[in-house]
Amino acid sequence: MGNPIVYLGSKTGRDGIHGATMASAAFEADAEEKRPTVQVGDPFAEKLLLEASLELMASGAVIAIQDMGAAGLTSSAVEMGAKGNLGVELDLDRVPCREDGMTAYEMLLSESQERMLMVLHPEKEAAAEAIFRKWGLDFAIVGHTTDNLRFVVKHGGEVKADLRSSNWATPRRSTIGPGRRPRSCRCSQPKPSRRRCPTARRSCN
Repeated sequence: MGNPIVYLGSKTGRDGIHGATMASAAFEADAEEKRPTVQVGDPFAEKLLLEASLELMASGAVIAIQDMGAAGLTSSAVEMGAKGNLGVELDLDRVPCREDGMTAYEMLLSESQERMLMVLHPEKEAAAEAIFRKWGLDFAIVGHTTDNLRFVVKHGGEVKADLRSSNWATPRRSTIGPGRRPRSCRCSQPKPSRRRCPTARRSCN
């Protein structure tokens, strides 16, 4: 077992699922169907989370901290693991939820607001929990770090995901340059041509 991974703040709901992808989509006739993708914010809870997080960081209990932004619990856990060169194992049965029957998919992608994920020093768990309980916020140990560099998710006693975390967290770099074609380009245009590539939808060399 490694260091504890702690869920802090408001409970997870079904709002905000696919919120990041929705931000780039068009709202037309199906706008009403996209309402669940919109996060339901709570400014007062956000203020409480801010104050509790600052107090907790001042106590020296925090090793790492990440907000649950786009892609929610997934992005925060994977990014922290990759940056720390560690694996992450989560047990979704321990995630505080405000709706019944949420699936692993929903919990992992929910972008409900006012939530943080932290890695704590094990010997300071009790002190950290006391701080958050004082502010009336949820505090739940939902997993731990590992040394296998994998992102493992369990729910209902089953493994729902087991992936190499660095593959998700490391952005792919473009290889486009002089004399090169886009990665997705499969056309047979000669290099001197500046014609529009029919497969990559861009000019290719």
